[in-house]
Amino acid sequence: MDDRVEIDRAELRGAPIRPWSSLLIRDFSLIWTSSVLASIAVQIRNVSNLYQVYELSGSSFQLGLTGFFQALPHIIFGLFAGMLADVFDRKKLIAATHCLHLVPSIALGLLTVTGAIQVWHIYLFGMISSFIEVFSWPARMAIIPRLVPLSYLMNAITLNSMILQSSFLFGPAIAGVLIDYAGLAPTYFFSATLLIPAIVAVLAVRSPGKPEGERRRVSLRSMVEGVEFIWAQRIILSLFLLDFGVVLVGFYRPILPIFAGNVFKMGATGLGILYGAPAVGALLGSASLLMAGDIKRKGAAAVIAALFFAASLALLGLSQWFWMAVVAVLVLGFTDSISVGIRRTVVQFLAPDTMRGRAASLITVFAQTTNALGALLAGSASELLGAPNALLLGSLLCVFMIIGINRAIPQLWRHRS
Repeated sequence: MDDRVEIDRAELRGAPIRPWSSLLIRDFSLIWTSSVLASIAVQIRNVSNLYQVYELSGSSFQLGLTGFFQALPHIIFGLFAGMLADVFDRKKLIAATHCLHLVPSIALGLLTVTGAIQVWHIYLFGMISSFIEVFSWPARMAIIPRLVPLSYLMNAITLNSMILQSSFLFGPAIAGVLIDYAGLAPTYFFSATLLIPAIVAVLAVRSPGKPEGERRRVSLRSMVEGVEFIWAQRIILSLFLLDFGVVLVGFYRPILPIFAGNVFKMGATGLGILYGAPAVGALLGSASLLMAGDIKRKGAAAVIAALFFAASLALLGLSQWFWMAVVAVLVLGFTDSISVGIRRTVVQFLAPDTMRGRAASLITVFAQTTNALGALLAGSASELLGAPNALLLGSLLCVFMIIGINRAIPQLWRHRS
């Protein structure tokens, strides 16, 4: 490791942890800046894809397929991507994925300019983009513990999580303005332009990106080892199960249109507010983690956050006024971001460097699979019971899940770091 990097880290050891502490470390700030630019670029392109599919087809079904094709690679290739992050140089993987992200942006821009664009083109390049992102995320997560002191790990991972939360807010806003005032093709080209400084920032990182220890080989056995590691680490397993159980029975996003349209009669404007509130809550939750510095009782904090999540589900189900529902979904976003920050921190803290890529990818695979199953259950329950009653039932089941997991793995509540 570069001597200057070691000095930067040594100077910070023992210093009070402030919200911006990790950003004072040169290499982390470069990776963070690179990830911010790349994430906003991807969100701009994804929103442009959705807008263009609907403009070309006018079909809500084809609009749904766009999201499906964007999510599919995460489920199929997630574990394989994590294995690569534990075999190859993570810094080079990040730079390579940023470079590859230029392809769908430029291709879609050129197809739009020439008028040759068709819906299947957007599906194809949407899948390519998601495929690239699958391999980017584990490398970006796994390199963080090499860049900051371990006492700064939650601060760094929370700052990293805020990238995705912020991109969901700023990416669509930027895309909307650009599409309205410049058109789709310039919007695609602008998303490509953002990737250039992202690539430069990664290449400027001095810290090594190679995983520690002996070089591993790409194999099926390496993928299985990732699952075995999670199973053996009871704290990590309990956090995964906690997230899986809570999201499975409490996935509320697919039924928000019912509240906006049928319950509160607020139309598209109300739906936009309901969908935006969780993102605001998530940013506030991440900011709270940053202000906290470091939480020693991370297991207890995750359990308490899950209980507040369950209570917020009930509040949404019982809401009689629109702004009461907005507060409920804002708290849902807040508590979810705290759970995510704690889970990612614990995983990266407990995992050896040779396992961090696979551990990070398992988080993504779990999340994507749980979201898909949770959406199915939420829709079915709303059809049978009505949306408010479905959320009340989900809240009750959440509490049972939390109690059951704590009884099965009591180490979770007692866990300290």
